[in-house]
Amino acid sequence: METELIQIAIILALTFLFGELCKIIKISKIIGYLFIGIILGYPLIKNYFFSPETLNTINSLAELGIILLFFFVGLNMDLKQFKFNVKESFLVSLFNSLIPLFLGFLVFKFIFNFNTMTSLIIGITLSATSQVISVNLLDELKLLRSRVGNLIITSGAANDVFELILVSGILAVINLSTAFQGVYLALANVCIFIVALLILRFAVYPHILHFFERNKSDTSLFAGSLLIAIFTAILSNLLGLGTFVGALFSGIVIRQILLTGRQKKPWEEHNISKSIHTIAFGFLVPIFFVSSGLKTDLTSVFLNLGVSLVFLLIAVFGTIGGSVLGVLFSKGSLKEGLVVGLGMSPRGDIELVIASIALSAGLFTKDIYSAVVLMAFITTLIAPILFRHFSKKYNYILNIKH
Repeated sequence: METELIQIAIILALTFLFGELCKIIKISKIIGYLFIGIILGYPLIKNYFFSPETLNTINSLAELGIILLFFFVGLNMDLKQFKFNVKESFLVSLFNSLIPLFLGFLVFKFIFNFNTMTSLIIGITLSATSQVISVNLLDELKLLRSRVGNLIITSGAANDVFELILVSGILAVINLSTAFQGVYLALANVCIFIVALLILRFAVYPHILHFFERNKSDTSLFAGSLLIAIFTAILSNLLGLGTFVGALFSGIVIRQILLTGRQKKPWEEHNISKSIHTIAFGFLVPIFFVSSGLKTDLTSVFLNLGVSLVFLLIAVFGTIGGSVLGVLFSKGSLKEGLVVGLGMSPRGDIELVIASIALSAGLFTKDIYSAVVLMAFITTLIAPILFRHFSKKYNYILNIKH
């Protein structure tokens, strides 16, 4: 037990140091976390440094990190934002999702000859975006309240929800006996989850939050919200939708409970979000990214550079192309579309979660998974740099407030 604690402490120390280094050179901390995981995942280092028990502990902490990450995303997903630029957000989200998805599916199905299910998951992975990195970038450049900032956030949120539900449905079908029977049961499970969530939203969760509010303690409120998140994650997982879907929607529901109705309590939502952010991004989320790096096989990346390059090209040009088309169809400018596309190009959270699930389900090999991690690493490194450059270059266009 002492050895495991020492190893986890070393990992946390390294994530902090490399995270601060990334901050100094103005790149995402996720780059530092993945880099540590990739280096520690080198077979000689991994076999010497980690015991099987430690790896199991890291994987368990990473799974909890996924739940808290999506719970935090749900808590910060403001559905009212969708009323701004509704048409443009819908079109950007539509093209942004479908172009990389179909390109990824067609290329890996008919050129690389992967099976249908694996090709579909690859397409979904390539169409995912990173809300965490995008929001940090917009905040840094003071563009969060601009029209372009709102467009990136709302389109990215719509993308992520669509992709997560699609992956959950696919996994539900896989877990069932036949594809034909599985489709109907998967749809039934989605309907059951929606109905259950509505019942919990209006009849159960408000009372749970009220019960924990009675102590007038941030700690009690945090415990109550975490209980709701874990219970909803378990419910969605039992229905074959995955824990991340339940975690995401539990965050959305708690936000709605605290910020709507007669007795609005925005300070409580802020306190919960702050507490979740502290424990998630200070401890569990870095462990998740290190865990993703640990599963990466550098040898397979170098042996399959062609696959990795195709991943990167489809992810970047599919996202930028989809964004440009969505903005142009909404009578926006090419420059605006380019900046939106670059703002949505970084990867580093949802696609790694999807890839981890696919790897566990046997749909991804180590080669495919490693290509996804490399793609996330490069896009997270390069896209924010280009976004900063072009957003400053076209600042006169982008600083329009919605």
